Amino acid sequence: MVRGLSIDLTTIFIIRATTLSLGVPWRKEDKGDSQIAKRKFFLEGEEPIEENNGVRRASLPYPWNKVSYQLIKYISCEGRYSVVYGYHFRLLEGLRFGAETLPHHSLSIPYFLLQSLIGTSIKVQDGNYQQLANHGLIKIIIEDSLQNLRIPIQW
Repeated sequence: MVRGLSIDLTTIFIIRATTLSLGVPWRKEDKGDSQIAKRKFFLEGEEPIEENNGVRRASLPYPWNKVSYQLIKYISCEGRYSVVYGYHFRLLEGLRFGAETLPHHSLSIPYFLLQSLIGTSIKVQDGNYQQLANHGLIKIIIEDSLQNLRIPIQW
């Protein structure tokens, strides 16, 4: 609740606010599909450098080294920018080869965003303000909530 505005965050709410489609819900803890995506991501001749159960971001081919940085910073809201983990590859695989090539259908970005927001809010409640990277999504959510009041309010 912020100044009398109460927002119940759900996947459906994020779908409405962002106009993203539902897709298949998934979590970064789903290791099996994530490891498959990591293996499938690399083309013949591409040499990833493994590190800490992930791949060094610098070893990704261009432009995926840059795309993965944005993904890590703004979607999964993490501070470990040098390593790309399996769950990142689930998103990168869809971006690189198209969602229709994924065996698990299109992933639910709204579901993943909701999980990121929940994780970020827990870190903020613990006093860690370094993780506030979803500010754009938070703004979209607040603007949508203000517009859907009985009497719409502009931010």
